[in-house]
Amino acid sequence: MLDSKSNRRNFFKFLGLTTGATLISPSSFASHLDLTEIKKLTSEQREFIILHEKWMDEFIEVIRVRKTEPENRENNKKMIAITEMAEEFKPKLNEFMKDGVFAVIYKLSLERMTKEI
Repeated sequence: MLDSKSNRRNFFKFLGLTTGATLISPSSFASHLDLTEIKKLTSEQREFIILHEKWMDEFIEVIRVRKTEPENRENNKKMIAITEMAEEFKPKLNEFMKDGVFAVIYKLSLERMTKEI
C-alpha cells in the first residue's frame, strides 16, 4: 500500500514538472515514473492526459498574463481559444472519467493547475 502511494506521488510530481509549454512524448512521459499506475490507463487515456497537461500549461500562462494585463487583446483571444479547446475535451473526458484510475490522475493534475493559478 505504501509503495503504491509512493508510485502515485512520483507520478504526480512528474506531472507538476511539465509546466513548460512543450508537449512531451509518451516515452519520455513514462520514463520519469514507475509505471505501476499509468500502465493501468489505455494508450488513448495516456495521450489525453499528456494533451491536457499541455493545455493546462497554456491556460496557466494565459491566466498569469491576464492578472497583470487584463486589457491585453492578444491574450484575451488566446483565452477564448483555450476555452473552446476545453469544450472539445468534454466528450472524451466524460468517457474517461468513468475509469477510477484515470479520474484520480486527472483530478490531481487539476490540483496542480489550481495551485499554479
